[in-house]
Amino acid sequence: MMLLRPSLLIFLFGCIFFTAGCMQPLVTDNQTAADHPDAVPPSVAKFNMTILQPEDSASMVRMDTDIYTIGEVVEFTVTNDYPHDLSCSNDPPAFIVRYQKGSGQWVTRMGMDTPPPGNESILRPGESTATDRFVTTGWDPGRYRITSDCGPSHEILIRPVPSPTPTPAICPPVTNTTPWIRINPVSDQYAANHFTIAGTTSFPAGTTLQYSIFSLGTEAASPPVRLLSSSTDITGGTCGTSTWYVEGEIQVPGVYFIGISDPAGTVSAVKRFTILPAVPLQDAGTPVTSPSSPGITTG
Repeated sequence: MMLLRPSLLIFLFGCIFFTAGCMQPLVTDNQTAADHPDAVPPSVAKFNMTILQPEDSASMVRMDTDIYTIGEVVEFTVTNDYPHDLSCSNDPPAFIVRYQKGSGQWVTRMGMDTPPPGNESILRPGESTATDRFVTTGWDPGRYRITSDCGPSHEILIRPVPSPTPTPAICPPVTNTTPWIRINPVSDQYAANHFTIAGTTSFPAGTTLQYSIFSLGTEAASPPVRLLSSSTDITGGTCGTSTWYVEGEIQVPGVYFIGISDPAGTVSAVKRFTILPAVPLQDAGTPVTSPSSPGITTG
């Protein structure tokens, strides 16, 4: 009989002790996260809501919520609440996830529709399956059905990722609280051409401003002649600055002014502009191209 030396016995014992934790079945490349839920992070759903379920067995699929956002982890277990055994197609029990298309048809999203026979198991009354998890990254929003191969099924909703909230404009501190109206510079315009006069104001959107168009007249000493009076509504802006505009055309060349004020007439602005003669026609009768510009109708 061969005797082992004490040092050899210690060596063999150390090999068995340090390799015991590795004596587990190897994970093959074709196994999924459903086969090994520990590979998927735990569920951290942003919602805790339930939806109406079409089947009574849905209550046996235990979940924290029925509504998820794309990218979140779905986590659940199946508990047999029946007084009889449930026959499962796999050991351990597995599941399949189907997606409902717009036509109402259910199509498989993950899992096997027909698992191979010979690997059945039993879920006895009161027993639960191990926790299963799957990640919804890249999935389409809509309604999904989780069906355990032990029988119970549970439907969930997956929402699209919400759009990011727009970053509000960072406005400088307001140092001048006195109301104001400004008119943007007005370039020279051509008679009978449409043009626009615009500006900004501290008055809020929706306020109606009153404006008038004056002609300087042909004589140097003649007073301005009011040609048109009308109104325009202020539109939105940012950081306390709103916008306004008026548009139309003037038929007669000359020097003009626009005056605009708030409804009470306490805040106003005036701007001078020039209307040039209309561009003459070419010999063939085709007008010479002139710069297109916006304007004010005087009638």
